[in-house]
Amino acid sequence: MSTWDLLNIQPTELKFQVELKKQSSCSMQLTNKTDKYVAFKVKTTNPKKYSVRPNAGVVLPGGSCNVIVTMQAQKETPADLQCKDKFLLQSVVVPDGVTTKDITPEM
Repeated sequence: MSTWDLLNIQPTELKFQVELKKQSSCSMQLTNKTDKYVAFKVKTTNPKKYSVRPNAGVVLPGGSCNVIVTMQAQKETPADLQCKDKFLLQSVVVPDGVTTKDITPEM
């Protein structure tokens, strides 16, 4: 099963307001489309530039989770204002009762 089969992700694209020397945040809502517990983990190609909270968790059946992605303050304006950074949202069905502290890289 793919992440799209397990979770509804809104929005599917993050857009940050770039203001020099100010951090900027975006939120995304993960909604579990199944009747099972779903664990997730968010990864990025540029972990020094972004913080993700929570970066891992468990979404209960039919439940949702709000994830905040914060871009650190930029010292200079990107040359073409285009960002090539990417995020990967991994998800997997887990046994009932699993909590965030139970999530391991092997999942």
